[in-house]
This record gives sequence, C-alpha cells and structure tokens, in this order.
Amino acid sequence: MRSRYKRTLGGCAIGVAILVAGCGSSNSSSTSSVKSSSTSAAKSSSSPLKVGLLLPCPTNDLSWCQQGYTAAVSLQKQGLITFHYLANAPQDTASASQAMEQYARAGDQLVIGHSSWQPAAFAAAKAFPNTDFAYGGGGQTTNNVATYNEPIYQAAYLAGMIAAGITKTGKIGGIAGPDVPLCSAELQAFYAGAKRVRPSIKTLTTYDGDYNGIPPAKQATLAQASEGADVFIACGGGPASGMVEAIKQQNLSGFAYVADMSSLAPKNVTGSIIYNLEPYFKAMVKAVKNGTFRPGKSYTFGLAQDGVSLKLNPSYSVTKIPAKVLSEEQKVQTEIQQGKFTVPGSTS
Repeated sequence: MRSRYKRTLGGCAIGVAILVAGCGSSNSSSTSSVKSSSTSAAKSSSSPLKVGLLLPCPTNDLSWCQQGYTAAVSLQKQGLITFHYLANAPQDTASASQAMEQYARAGDQLVIGHSSWQPAAFAAAKAFPNTDFAYGGGGQTTNNVATYNEPIYQAAYLAGMIAAGITKTGKIGGIAGPDVPLCSAELQAFYAGAKRVRPSIKTLTTYDGDYNGIPPAKQATLAQASEGADVFIACGGGPASGMVEAIKQQNLSGFAYVADMSSLAPKNVTGSIIYNLEPYFKAMVKAVKNGTFRPGKSYTFGLAQDGVSLKLNPSYSVTKIPAKVLSEEQKVQTEIQQGKFTVPGSTS
C-alpha cells in the first residue's frame, strides 16, 4: 500500500493514508482539502457523482476486481461519475471500514466496497450517516447501505449444459474457495445444467477455503483430474486462475469465473461466466442522484438484465461442442431471458 496517488485512465489509485477530493477528472492534478461529506453535496443529474471504489485485488486480475474497475471506468467515460479507487485493499473488517470512512471524509457521495464487506460497510455507514455505501456479494442492508448480488449461477447452468456435451469421461468438477451460498449455487447450477443434458453424469466438488489462493486450486483441479474429471468450473478469482493453469497443463477443459480468462489458456477455456457490474453500479449511482438510494436495497441483475452471461471462447479446441447441445443451450438461455425458465439456485 502506498501513501501517494497516481492518475489513471479510469480514476485515481490512492493509499489508505491519503485521499484526494475531486480526483478523477482529466484536468485535475492538485490536492484539495479533505472535508466531511454531507447531504448538501451536489447530486444533480447533470453533475458526475463522486464515487470511492475499494477493490480487494489488482485491477488487471482478469477476474473479480478487473470487472469492478472496468465498470467504474465505463461510467466515468459516460460522464456519470468521477472516482477514486484502492486496489489490493486490506480485507479485514477494521482496515476496510477505515478505508471506506476516508473516502466518505474526502467527500465521495457513494462508496463501493467490491467484496463481501458487510460489517465494514455497516461500521462506516454508522460513522458517516450522510454518505451512501454499497458492498458486494449480497447480505443485509440498512438505511444508507446497499448490496449487490452475483447471480452467476444462471450462466453456470448454461455452462453445465455445454460441459455435458464435451466431457469424454462423463465426470465434471467444481473448484471453489469458501463454501458459501454464492459458490454453492454456482456449482450446483453447473451440475444441474449438465444433468439436464446427460442425467448419468458424475460430479466432484472441492472447497479449498481460499478466494485468492492459486496453488491450492491448481492442486485440487489436478486431483479431480486424476479421478477422471475432464471439464471444470471455478468460483473465486484464485480458484479460477489455479483451475485454468491445471487444465492448460493437462489439456482439459474448463469455464472461467466472472471475466473472460480465455487469453490464459486459449485452447482450454471453453467459455467464461461473465459478471457485468456496469448495470449494478449505474443503478446505484442513479439512485443516489435522484434520492431513491435509501433505504438501502439489494440489487440483482441476471441473464435477462445483462448482469451475467456465458461467453464462449471461439479459440477453444480441446474438443468440439456438439451442435445439438449448443442449440439446446441457446434455447434455454432465451427461455431464461424471457422468464420462461428459472434456474434453480440462490445466492442468499
């Protein structure tokens, strides 16, 4: 963590020890005094909203944090926000809360903690009742704290259908960090989608307890491969990276998590489950601007709202996806989008 800030395309990277009010505009380079935010802060629809974004990992991780950062950059380019960001933010509650409070103290009107930082957000919100906060992953809300869900299980169901069509062994695997509802829903939907196409399919599941660890996930994937699994899915940035390393090493197949990771193993990544955060961030920004953010809400955007999707990799070449399976998957995707079919699962 560094006690200085640097100008970037999308905002300002800042250290916990210093915040720069108003940073984010292309022609601003001076440090201004830090003042407490208040309800008198400008929130007109014509003025960009000042946003603070905390990320628990790098902005170029090809996964969780890159998606959050990219969404904020897009909103800034549209003139909807200016933003500060802190990458590799400390993940313990006390430190995360302190970072959120410093954004609020600097005058940011909406502070987004892009992780499962419910306790940190609640603590910061209590200290700064005139600032709006949000955190990722779903959970409880309060007057000035919202959360946004991650219904990636909907896209995982479609990935499972594809997996059933390409597995040669009839056995597929799931690798995840902690055993939490989010990951459980993703893996179970993946298996359900596969059994829709191939009812006799066998499944293997490993929770290694670490969202960020790459080596444990790689070893877990290799262990499942030794038991016959040949198509995989992952939940968590570290598990996904470890899984991709393993399938590349063993020339197997897998589905990436949250962002397009196909560049890491172009021949082996069958597709990526995409978590598009732009509609989430845009909805919260709009709510703050028009005064409807409070009480805090739980935001959910699934396949029908372009919040999640399955992006197949055109370079995938371990095997060929059967045309019949691909056609059925596309049909089910349309049914989900039209509300005619509901994927079983919940992230709460």
